[in-house]
Amino acid sequence: MAKNVKINSVIYAEVPQVSIPLAEGEGTAVFYDTSGATASSGDILIGKSAFLGNGAVTGTMSNNGAVSGSIAKADGAYTIPAGFHNGSGSVRISKEEQAKLVSGNIKSGVTVLGISGKSSVVDTSDATAAAGTIVSGKTAYINGTKVTGSLTTVSVSQDSLTKVLTVV
Repeated sequence: MAKNVKINSVIYAEVPQVSIPLAEGEGTAVFYDTSGATASSGDILIGKSAFLGNGAVTGTMSNNGAVSGSIAKADGAYTIPAGFHNGSGSVRISKEEQAKLVSGNIKSGVTVLGISGKSSVVDTSDATAAAGTIVSGKTAYINGTKVTGSLTTVSVSQDSLTKVLTVV
């Protein structure tokens, strides 16, 4: 924001800064119009200062640098601390949980974080079989439990000449 400035009865319009020679030594003092500044102490890092519309302000914002965290539960969240971050941090699923994200732990037809379920991992909760309905020596999974069948089979044969049936 620039101001109109009057020096030696001359008006200078829209002046954003004024440089005045120092009384002693070389160089100049530079003055800027800060009346339009909108920052506050919370917008400036701790240990830094700035000149705003009402003068010098010392910062109160924390400098967190690189902030990192991990998430270890499905409903887990990472709360980002208030303050400045340098952009080098990261938040990741914990290594322990990443190790569990394998196809064999995911049911068929489901994809979790880009990992497809294994075809042999199926939901067996609707199975209606029982050991007595599964042929003896064969196995099946019912409600996630391996069951060995106990059903005995009957063998029927027919003599081609006499047409007699034999049941074993």
